[in-house]
Amino acid sequence: MSARTAPSHRNARTSGVSTDHHAGRRQALKDRFKADAGGRPWLALIFSGEERNLQVFTPDPTFYYLTGVESPNALLFLALTPRQDSEILLLPATDPAKERWTGKVLSSGGLTPDCLPDALRAEAGARTGVPSGSIGIFQQIEDVLVRPMREVDVVYMNFPEDTPPGQVGWVQHFADRLRASNPHLQFRHAARLAGDLRRVKEGGEIEKMRAAMAITDEAQRAVLGHLRPGMKEYEIQAIVEYTFMSLGAEHVAFPSIIGSGPYSCILHYDKNRRTTRRGDLVICDIGCRKDLYCADVTRTYPVSGKFTKRQRQVYDAVLAAQEAALGAAKPGVLVKDVHQAAADAISKAGFAPYFFHGTSHYLGIEAHDAGSYDLPLEPGTVITIEPGIYIAEEELGVRIEDDVLITRTGAERMTHAPRDAGEIEKLLGRPRKTLVV
Repeated sequence: MSARTAPSHRNARTSGVSTDHHAGRRQALKDRFKADAGGRPWLALIFSGEERNLQVFTPDPTFYYLTGVESPNALLFLALTPRQDSEILLLPATDPAKERWTGKVLSSGGLTPDCLPDALRAEAGARTGVPSGSIGIFQQIEDVLVRPMREVDVVYMNFPEDTPPGQVGWVQHFADRLRASNPHLQFRHAARLAGDLRRVKEGGEIEKMRAAMAITDEAQRAVLGHLRPGMKEYEIQAIVEYTFMSLGAEHVAFPSIIGSGPYSCILHYDKNRRTTRRGDLVICDIGCRKDLYCADVTRTYPVSGKFTKRQRQVYDAVLAAQEAALGAAKPGVLVKDVHQAAADAISKAGFAPYFFHGTSHYLGIEAHDAGSYDLPLEPGTVITIEPGIYIAEEELGVRIEDDVLITRTGAERMTHAPRDAGEIEKLLGRPRKTLVV
């Protein structure tokens, strides 16, 4: 990418959730830290994450959930010590030279000659609900930590997870150095405690997810309008991702899975290079991210426009399993109970050996969102329901996935792309489009 085409960020945006909600989330997490620490003094360091060259920056989900801020190189500091109950937000310093390359982010601002918050710092306070007097510059992290580190017994951090080899960044090095220099302290994972808070979605979060899901449904319909034998899998991917962006999604929630023929039996296939053939099934497991929230919808289509008798038999078994799982999803049950309903239906149909993955995962700021699977489902929890049958020797894989909201009385299917086999065949029977636009 040349200098002239360097991307601009939209990181100055915040989540749109009220500052009271963010403050309430922070207090709820502080209560969890207090209970987990068993009355001992503690502090927590929740980092937003780092920018990497020419990669789209996505904030750490826990940091974003607690602050609504998308700025890189930021820190939420929480502490409960004998001296005080602290809540400090450190943001990147204002850097006009850098902003010419990456755009504006929510920054720390500074103080006026009268030692009052300037306009930028006041804006940061108004957007996050953190008092402007408790907002500082990220580079002040060492100063902020000096005294509290002497007063606490437990330190919570959102340690980076799934870091690619060779890409260990500043946050991980900082965490390693902090642990090495304070061997007397207990270091614990903050995100795991935060995960159970994130598990139950608030109204604003659900609306954001509905928007992402509606776009993803439209992308599935766009595939039905173009699919034909001879298409490359990456052409289908291009149709999907064009639809995402044209309808306002920022980017994909995960790499698009477009698996045809033998690759319909590879669960997380992401090469998308094969040429589709008449008689193939193609699995389209896709999801967009909008306003940081994710969708995840899978459909399986016959490339030639009609299911064979065998394909239809397998397809109907998967659809029946999904309906059984939907019927089992309700408050008070565990995710494993939803899975068992799907597994029982597939076993009854005679395909038990060909179903070998879980039926559900949480969905939210992450495609596989945080939260304990040992807790019962509650109203506001959003899960996927995605049974599948994969018969490799027949190159026949079918998966059907929808996003589901647990309600007070049961479950609501939130995604509505065509899934009835007859309707899919009818839509594929229409004249094919050759171009997206």
